[in-house]
Amino acid sequence: MRGKEVIASLKEFISDDTLIVSSNGNVSRQAYNFLPQPQVYLRGSMGLPMSIGLGLALAQPEKQVLVITGDGNFLMGLSSMTTIGNYKPPNLKIIILDNAIYATTGGQETVSSTVDYLKLLEGFGIQHYGSLNSIKSPSKLLEAFEILLTSKQTTVLHINVEEDIENLENIPWQPKEIKNKFMEKI
Repeated sequence: MRGKEVIASLKEFISDDTLIVSSNGNVSRQAYNFLPQPQVYLRGSMGLPMSIGLGLALAQPEKQVLVITGDGNFLMGLSSMTTIGNYKPPNLKIIILDNAIYATTGGQETVSSTVDYLKLLEGFGIQHYGSLNSIKSPSKLLEAFEILLTSKQTTVLHINVEEDIENLENIPWQPKEIKNKFMEKI
């Protein structure tokens, strides 16, 4: 499965009230092209989607907050997971799209293949659904989305995806415009 297929499949599970934070690079472009807007599209901010998602989840406890991030972004922002593990907002859900590369900067390998995500997330006290090779079919993916988005606790879904360096339409807004559009939503 490719990252954009995973993101496009999410659309039917997301309500208008869902607050979406997507990491910079390919993930944001895929979210921009396939999911409802507005969202928080990060630009030039590796490692921050989980921190921003945590802030939104704590500030807007009545709304579902969905963070969509790549493996490189997730690994760069691991320190935020300690705080997420401490607060555990039940409305925070995180999807890691793991293609094992930094796609936007030229396809360099990440260290994702050396990480035991289950043990890592258990160490933070965070529920984890999905494993490196368990979600390969569309039906398993839809089942995983259902479990993730109906969970009553902070939950992370880790999905291996194919390398996908495709030129999609870039987000046409500058960071201030992204912020203003998103602020109107909340």
